[in-house]
Amino acid sequence: MAVSRNPWAWGLGASLALGLLPALGAMHAARQFVSERAGRSEAEQLAMLRQPWTQPSFMRMVATLSEILPADAKLLCTPTAGDDDSGKSRWFLFLADALYPRQVYVRHPKPASGTLMDYPEWVAYHFEVLGTDGRRFDLGGVLRREDEQALIAKEVAARGIEWEFEYRADTLQPFTTAKLFHNGVPVPLKVESAPMEVEEE
Repeated sequence: MAVSRNPWAWGLGASLALGLLPALGAMHAARQFVSERAGRSEAEQLAMLRQPWTQPSFMRMVATLSEILPADAKLLCTPTAGDDDSGKSRWFLFLADALYPRQVYVRHPKPASGTLMDYPEWVAYHFEVLGTDGRRFDLGGVLRREDEQALIAKEVAARGIEWEFEYRADTLQPFTTAKLFHNGVPVPLKVESAPMEVEEE
């Protein structure tokens, strides 16, 4: 069988093939939109992404906090329980975005906002140094915690932070024991009992 070696024929064939690829991609996207997203509300579409910050239970907690916190509030986020130190449990990041223009703060910020390899250090700092999970320390641990707390208190006062939000370092149920404080005084808060539905890493 004779094979054409005409470069124009090869070029035309390649052009046709490349021209079809975007059309096929568009058809696939349209079919996916119709089957998965058409007719759904924005909240339902976001929930389908199965990411922590798109879940209805997270959005309800954000709505609750937004009703309580003034727009110029400065909020300190504190993990007090849980053993999940994966990236999807960095709730302070998701809250910082969702609660804007309110400002969200954390202690020991370098590992908190670093890589996923740094994040476990931030969780361990709260539990193993500050004891925010309620653990007991020996005398050396108590003295170290008091020194850290004194430094933190100065930083909090210097920045005018009056609010604190406690939650679990947990991807699925971070807000079941959530607490909110204003200048150290508990503020009634409707906790979220529904578990998150997130994709496993």
